[in-house]
Amino acid sequence: MSKDKKLDALQINKVRCVLSIIVCSLICVFVFIGVCQQLVVQPTDNGFPEVGWKSYHLFTILSNMLMAVSAAMCIPYAVDGMRNHNYHLPRWYVDLMYIGTTGVTVTFVIALTVLSPAVSFYRIMLWSNNLHLHTICPLLSIALFFFINSDHKIGFWKTFLAMAPATAYALVYIIMVFIIGQDAGGWRDHYSVSTVLDYVSLPIAALIFFVICFILATVLRFFHNLIHRDRKAGFEEFYKTSDSYDYPDIESAIRALAQENRPRDVGGELTLPRRAMTVLEKKYKSGLSMEEMCNIYLREYYS
Repeated sequence: MSKDKKLDALQINKVRCVLSIIVCSLICVFVFIGVCQQLVVQPTDNGFPEVGWKSYHLFTILSNMLMAVSAAMCIPYAVDGMRNHNYHLPRWYVDLMYIGTTGVTVTFVIALTVLSPAVSFYRIMLWSNNLHLHTICPLLSIALFFFINSDHKIGFWKTFLAMAPATAYALVYIIMVFIIGQDAGGWRDHYSVSTVLDYVSLPIAALIFFVICFILATVLRFFHNLIHRDRKAGFEEFYKTSDSYDYPDIESAIRALAQENRPRDVGGELTLPRRAMTVLEKKYKSGLSMEEMCNIYLREYYS
């Protein structure tokens, strides 16, 4: 492997950490601005009565807030990744980001394909806090989910987990709008679903919405897994071909890895590079278990 390629491979985690901090911070800021605008605006300012605390009747607000929470939770992992030179996200967090990204993607697609033609593209996608919540945050979230935080392969059944918030909201919306009704303390039909019901029945409309959510979640999962596979292949290729890990046996390679990582653990915190050792085991075909490889790493690390 050339020196330039080696440096590129070593820098990739640092770049991901920096981008993750920037993008996650932007998502949090834009969601905060967008939600605050919706809370303080007067109904006469935008002709939309769902303002103030009624803002929480809107799926746009709820989905963006969920995404902002997941983005905020990512920042400590990215900071720790920069400090330890090992950016790694737990599987449960990637699932959480999948849920949040699916929610804002549903918001983006419905706003772009349904609300924009009914009202206007400028009004729905670019005007006031719609720019933040319908456009900027969903696009940033999709980019974050695809290109930066694709740490784990997402299984098929997680698709239904990602759809859960949108499905739950649809159920609550049906209850509050069509069963309880606005006059009895329910919600106004602010998404004009009754217009759709002039053409199809409520069960059919609910099924169409469910199918749309499933398709969007599936597309997100497909591209996330595709990019994850390519990144994982590049990671494995680096450790298999790099001269830095070309040793007679796996024990020597693991000891070299421990020596390399020891100065990076500022404050004496220990990070076990399990992914790297898994790749080294594949390279040397040693048959060592993860426990045995960790023991070799720890003995060298504390020697």
